[in-house]
Amino acid sequence: MKRLLILLVVLFAGCGESEETVQILEAEDVIVQLRDALFINEEEGELLNNLKLITDEQAEIILALYKTKLVFGPAFNPIGLPLNGLSSITNHQAETLGKVRTPKDEFLCTLYLNGLTSINGEQAKGLGNAESLQLNGLTSITDQQAESLSKVEYLYLNGLTSITDEQAESLNSGEGLETNIDQNNRYFIELNGLTSISNQQAENLSKIGSLVLNGLTSITDEQAESLGKTESLELRGLTSITDEQAKSLSKIPLGLVISDACYDLVSKYMKFGLTKASDEKSLIDKYKNQ
Repeated sequence: MKRLLILLVVLFAGCGESEETVQILEAEDVIVQLRDALFINEEEGELLNNLKLITDEQAEIILALYKTKLVFGPAFNPIGLPLNGLSSITNHQAETLGKVRTPKDEFLCTLYLNGLTSINGEQAKGLGNAESLQLNGLTSITDQQAESLSKVEYLYLNGLTSITDEQAESLNSGEGLETNIDQNNRYFIELNGLTSISNQQAENLSKIGSLVLNGLTSITDEQAESLGKTESLELRGLTSITDEQAKSLSKIPLGLVISDACYDLVSKYMKFGLTKASDEKSLIDKYKNQ
């Protein structure tokens, strides 16, 4: 009966194109399965990840389910809320989904929206309430959107190909957030889409606790000095490095992952916390195969 009512609502609302109707009904079927499940596991997570379209009401139902059901993946690791199949969301959905949390806030809940290629200002504000957020489909953001998204504790923006000085400054702020280092720093997991940065952007980004810039193939001495102030850093894409740059990067206290091409030079100055990119990949592959 409810399926029929939803179909009628969609048709009368003017969204009667058959493809959209089917997609909304598919979302309703997934929600029914989530309601019946004891907890949300990887299988249910994959069902969510394949959704192409949801209504505002369905977004609210998904949020309510995540407040009451345990969310686990392999070995009981948290899977977060995977919705990478969505290519667009409404302002209301952004506000709703940004509130997603695991029961009793037992661990951070990552909201996966990598299918979005653009968002508006209101959506950035809503999504800015998320604990952990992946928006790797975005290739650019506005200064205002960067300011809104800066409230996210763990933020993934690997699709960005460039950022402005204002955006870099906003993204390092994290004021009022609980972080893993201190109140002046925050974690930022990844900006791998950037192939170049300015000296000012390097200085702004250096205030972030953990920084991933694997798209850079070269840096200046000034940028190396700034990036040497981060707590941990990944620079897998560097093709060459100077002695002065190696000295600056060796000051990173919690760990540096560097390209194979630059490893030997940096290792002259950094004895602990330095990892060759290929070695780390081997360890990850070994762990996955166990």
